[in-house]
Amino acid sequence: MKSKINVPTISVNDAVDRVTRFRDQLLKQVPETNIPRAVFIPISDLLAIVNSFDILRADGTTINELQGVRAYFAVKESDMDLDDDVTAVIVPVDKDGADIIYKNQLGGTVEGDDDDDDTEIYDFTQPCPDKCDPKSPLFV
Repeated sequence: MKSKINVPTISVNDAVDRVTRFRDQLLKQVPETNIPRAVFIPISDLLAIVNSFDILRADGTTINELQGVRAYFAVKESDMDLDDDVTAVIVPVDKDGADIIYKNQLGGTVEGDDDDDDTEIYDFTQPCPDKCDPKSPLFV
């Protein structure tokens, strides 16, 4: 059955090849136990970000000010000794493709403090294999 979503998909074989190629390239530089397999991104957290950028127009319709979100791979300093320490931080991306780093940044550059409460940088991803499907063909 074809998906009703109009975004590109790839075959399982192509996905496995890409995941394997990624891990093989990193094996030259990083111990295997530190190579990330994936990060789990809860949909409820993504929806909360998306919904926070909904704008109610005068005619009662709603528009959203985002183009998407961007995931930056990250390693917490306190996690340096963990085997699977790679996570991702998530930032909203505006219609022009720019990261929204600070609250109220949309529509212009508004800088804030380097305080957790002043940013739109989210840390809710969970690394795989802690949050993984080891039966998946992509778990190579």
